[in-house]
Amino acid sequence: MLKRFAWMALFACAPLYAAPHLDDQRLQQLANDPFWLSLGHYEAGKLKGWRSYVSDQKFFLAADGAHHPDAELKATVDALYAPASLGEKHAQCVYPARTRWLKDQLHLTDLPAVDCTEFKQWFKDVAPHSAVMIFPAAYLNSPSSMFGHTLLRIDQADVQSNNTALLSYAINFGAYIEGSDNSILYAWKGLMGGYPGLFALVPYQEKLSEYRSLENRDLWEYRLNLTQVETERMVEHVWELKQIKFDYFFFDENCSYRLLELLQVARPGLRLTEQFPLTAIPTDTVKAVKDAGLVEKIDYRPSRERELLERAKPLDSDEQQWVLKVSDDQKQLQEPAFKALPRDRQALIIDAAYRLGRYRANGLERDTARSQRSFELLRAINQNPAPD
Repeated sequence: MLKRFAWMALFACAPLYAAPHLDDQRLQQLANDPFWLSLGHYEAGKLKGWRSYVSDQKFFLAADGAHHPDAELKATVDALYAPASLGEKHAQCVYPARTRWLKDQLHLTDLPAVDCTEFKQWFKDVAPHSAVMIFPAAYLNSPSSMFGHTLLRIDQADVQSNNTALLSYAINFGAYIEGSDNSILYAWKGLMGGYPGLFALVPYQEKLSEYRSLENRDLWEYRLNLTQVETERMVEHVWELKQIKFDYFFFDENCSYRLLELLQVARPGLRLTEQFPLTAIPTDTVKAVKDAGLVEKIDYRPSRERELLERAKPLDSDEQQWVLKVSDDQKQLQEPAFKALPRDRQALIIDAAYRLGRYRANGLERDTARSQRSFELLRAINQNPAPD
């Protein structure tokens, strides 16, 4: 409310910029556009009208914007003409996706010139070019991820050619939890919407470490055929959702459902969320994305646990004992009994021993002795590599 009053006061002092008049027909046409409805996270009400999934009033510029897309659109157009002295708080800076679309639809060429330094630097750092949907497999020890999880990775232009996905960013939606609720209370609140949900954009390497290492979950990567313009549009909207709260429910309004909403911002006209009126299980939402023709390539990345178990499969019991000994003490590589083994079996043992060491070190602080063992094992692998 204070934000709206501040803008009204500034309008009174700055008559140089005047918002264009929108007749009712044009206003309703724009307000009912799929892209505008996606930006406001609107869904048709149970009886009539609209309601937004956004539960945070500060997201809206109109007092009744959560239920009236037309009122929110008109308030946004007016706010775009606020004095440039608002700086980073100007609507052009806070709502870049709205601004871009309304400028295009209404041919707004006389807007105040606002620098929006913070958004421009953030957008430059992210450098969105393409998108990948990430599906970490189910993790039964966590109520919120017992059916899996989905997030979006935003890649720069050279990620595929340079194989630098670890430098990308990840868009994640999850429950915001303060304090230390026990597992029963956590599950209950998650089922009943007791936690707010927030979008976050974080370095992908952090999420990869969390899912593949800490929770030992396999990952599937679904490269999407979004264009650069579509990807940029989606990332612009993520900026608009900074610290904006949604209701969070494990089984419907969850991580996967919210990412489907983002994809509908990227490519207006997609009808993804309407396929999940009751539940949005991550595996089903991934299937919906595939069925919509959005997936151009799939990559599978096993967890460290999976890699270790697969490397141990071809080893007999004696060889598995060698894995344990070599992983604990690299000097075992010089034992006559070990050297007497065929070189191809030595290679499998050393590779498994190295993977076992990495698995055991997961979540531990760096240790000099452990690092030295890993270095020696890597050197041995380089001299006698195991088969792929």
